[in-house]
Parts: sequence; C-alpha cells; structure tokens
Amino acid sequence: MGLDNMDRELLVGARAAGDRLAEAEHQVDMARADYHHAVRRLHLAGAPLREVAQALGISHQRVQQIVQASGGTWWSRVWHGRRVGPDMICSFCGLPAGQVEKLIAGPRVYICDVCVEAAEAAVRGKKPARAGSAQMARAASSSRVRCSFCAGGSRHDRVVVSSRDKHVCDKCLELCRRILEDRSQGAASAAGDQA
Repeated sequence: MGLDNMDRELLVGARAAGDRLAEAEHQVDMARADYHHAVRRLHLAGAPLREVAQALGISHQRVQQIVQASGGTWWSRVWHGRRVGPDMICSFCGLPAGQVEKLIAGPRVYICDVCVEAAEAAVRGKKPARAGSAQMARAASSSRVRCSFCAGGSRHDRVVVSSRDKHVCDKCLELCRRILEDRSQGAASAAGDQA
C-alpha cells in the first residue's frame, strides 16, 4: 500500500491529531516553566525551601531541584562566587575563619556566626547570648550609616547595627541567618547520607 493508496481522511485526521499533540506538549512545557519560576519566586521572596515544599505538598528535594534548575537559591544568587579563605577574618570581631564555626563572605566584608547572633540581638535591643562576640550597637535612625553588605541604610527603612567600622542591616542579617541555616541543614543532610 503506497502513499497514493492512503485514506486521505485518515491522513488529515492524523495530521490534525499530531498538531493538537504538539500544541498540548507546548502548553505542558509552558505550564511547567511557569510553575518552576513561581516556586523559585516564592523562595526568592524569603520563604525557606522546606516551607515552600510543605505549602505545595511536594518533597524538599523536589523544591531544591526546581529552584536550582530555575536559576538557583537566593543566597547563591546574592553571594555567588564569594568564598571564605583561611586568611579571612570576621570584619566585626576580628577572629580568623579557623577560630569561628562559620564565616559568611560579603563584598569585602565578612561576618561570623557569633557576630550574626550578636547583631540580631542588637537589632532586637538585647544583649548577645554568647560571650566573645563583637559589641554591636544600633545606629541612630537619623544617621547616614550604610550597611557594609548591601549599602542600604536607615533611610531605606532598615535597622543598622555596627561594630568597629563595619555595619550590617536587619535585611542582610536575615540573609545571613538563612545562609547559616541552609549550611547547617546541608551539613546534617551530608552527615546522614554518609551514615
């Protein structure tokens, strides 16, 4: 049976079905891309990966895959390429990387996990829970002090705390806290994978 002997109506029907299938596959691809970008936007807006997973009823690992495939997490986007070397020191307390549990790198500024806690306490108007941290003080709301991480200041509706000649705002402290939590969860997950 050659091309000439084919039922023309069946051929037209097959082509139309093929066109509908191609359009449906295109719509599925577009919907998947919209969904993945919406999931990533939820995370970039400040929602932790685990909370996004719980709210959407999918696994934490799936959310991580979606976010990475769509462009990465907020902290990889914000501080991409910034690395902490053994010669780096906390800009707030002066301790080297080897003497602190974690050191977060910013643009020519570094903050350790203990100073993050001290700064968070200062933002709340309290004393730090741990001894040995830098003495943090809130900048006056009228001051023109700018955050050493993002260059935002109190005139940008931010609370800024300072130690030595470095400053950090409440928004960057939130990012630092998320980085510390992400690293802690990553380390716990890696330890669980090795067990």
